[in-house]
Amino acid sequence: MRWSRIGVFVTAAALPAYVLRGSLLGKLPFTGLEVVLGLTVLAFIIESLQQRRMPHLDTPFTVLIGVLLVAMVIGVAVSPDKRDALGIAKAYIVEPVLYFFIVINVLRSSWDWERLTYGLYVSGAVVAVSQFVALVGSLRAHTFNINTNPPVPTWLWTNNNFGGIFLDPLVGLALGLALFGGVRHRRVHWAMLILLGLADVVTLSRGSWFALVVVALIAAVIHPRRRILLPALVVVAAAVLALPPIRHRVENELNPNNPANSLVTRVHLWHATVDLLVAHPFTGSGLANYQQEIGPYRVQLHDVIHQTHVYPDQLELDFWVELGVMGLIFLLGFLVELGRYLIPVVRAGPLSHPWAAALVLAWVGILAHGLVDSPYWKNDLSVEWWALAALVVVAVVPATRQLQLRRPQRKT
Repeated sequence: MRWSRIGVFVTAAALPAYVLRGSLLGKLPFTGLEVVLGLTVLAFIIESLQQRRMPHLDTPFTVLIGVLLVAMVIGVAVSPDKRDALGIAKAYIVEPVLYFFIVINVLRSSWDWERLTYGLYVSGAVVAVSQFVALVGSLRAHTFNINTNPPVPTWLWTNNNFGGIFLDPLVGLALGLALFGGVRHRRVHWAMLILLGLADVVTLSRGSWFALVVVALIAAVIHPRRRILLPALVVVAAAVLALPPIRHRVENELNPNNPANSLVTRVHLWHATVDLLVAHPFTGSGLANYQQEIGPYRVQLHDVIHQTHVYPDQLELDFWVELGVMGLIFLLGFLVELGRYLIPVVRAGPLSHPWAAALVLAWVGILAHGLVDSPYWKNDLSVEWWALAALVVVAVVPATRQLQLRRPQRKT
């Protein structure tokens, strides 16, 4: 499965390529990421046929993926805009899930896991360098404003939060592998931790800052030298918070009357979203229909802010409005399965199971930022999500099962 394996690594390195867009025959839209992923799928099919191998589909997430696909079909069916709904279903669900199954079928060793991580690092480095270039450009043009105009690499996206959401889990992964080991080239992970971590900070995304603090806190708590790391973390956090730009931006969120406070807007949005879900608990708004559906519910709250949010910007609400109650069931079940396999291995010793510790930190980054934003519903984020899920399957699930087999049976 040589070419399939190469395709897996290249796809991980090409996540920002989704911004490169075109159309086939002027009708079928596609992205650069989809081209790379399509070639990977083609290579996997050809090599599987040549080797007469049936794909391995039995994973802890397989039944939940079935629930997700059913929810997707319902989400498309209830959406008034079938074309956009099908596009979202293809790019955010079908293609990332296909990538997940290819990854678990072609990765065989810890070196393969590390090379997949390097691919993700390449994508992260593109985002990081773009973020630094955007920062320098805004400083030179004197357009930088910490409240209203944070630096954004506009060739990638127009929202500074997008960079932070993408980088959070990669920072957690790099921190875990650098701190706990289990890799061939530990210095690479330290270097990427510095690069991606600094880029994540300069996105000025307060959701990312919160996620970074939580990731660092969990890393310190699970490390054997927690008595040293925890006080050191407090000192570093206090020193960073004392920096005027960061302190000022955090203070904005503590003042509900400040126009730069984004949390107040989100609370209004979440309140309106809950009202929408009360009215449509089973189907939600349907795929690609949230912007249109949420308007009347915001008006009822006298929220006159123009509706620009494509999603509710909260992980559970995002899945519920897009995919209905079955989407919420998928998400909760997925998180339960993650905990069922990751937590026992980390408790058994993070130094003995460094990949489990690193993946815990990666998923903590996603979930922490997911409290105030949307860490899944985007081309690159959905593939990143399923790449990390695949790493859990290949790197952690076997270790968890071995631990379960080693437990002494109770005598009856």
